[in-house]
Amino acid sequence: MRDEVPERQYDPNFPSYLAPLVGFRSRKAAQLCAFFALKSQGVIEKLKLIKLIYFSERRVLAEHHRPMLFDELFSLPHGPICSSTLNGIDGAIHGQIWDDFVARNGNNIVAMKKFDRNDFDEVSDEELDAVEKIWDELGHMTASQLRNYSHKYCAEYTETTGRIPIAYREVLEALGVPEDEAEIVERDIASVRREESALGL
Repeated sequence: MRDEVPERQYDPNFPSYLAPLVGFRSRKAAQLCAFFALKSQGVIEKLKLIKLIYFSERRVLAEHHRPMLFDELFSLPHGPICSSTLNGIDGAIHGQIWDDFVARNGNNIVAMKKFDRNDFDEVSDEELDAVEKIWDELGHMTASQLRNYSHKYCAEYTETTGRIPIAYREVLEALGVPEDEAEIVERDIASVRREESALGL
């Protein structure tokens, strides 16, 4: 099921990275955030959540050579992130979608209710399996531990005091995918974005 994304709801004076991204699976990202909040007794720290989302996207890339979220990836001071997912968590984009799944309470993200598998209809079984593995492997870590882990083990990450883009190709190469295969995946992602842009999705 394709995301039903409402008309753009952002201030044109905001930085460009707050504009909704063509191809971004906003509803799926919101569902994954609710999933991780529920795994953490219904409430999860924002930094921990955004790290788990990044590692989930990385796991799906490793296993299927295709992203889950078609997000933009960046190196930030606290590690790599999925940028539009963070904007959704912060309420900067697609509020009508995100408000159905999570709410922000200070620095914590709260699941709106006790969702079941049917509520996560945007997430395939393969993707959910990858996300479950990430929780099993990393869910016990604190936000700070995940931050440090991402700095140490994500070779695609660049230490920075600002924002540096991370290409999906760089993630794949860091995961050991040959350069020519990584380039093909990068081109495929760009092709999906062009097609959805042309269709106005």
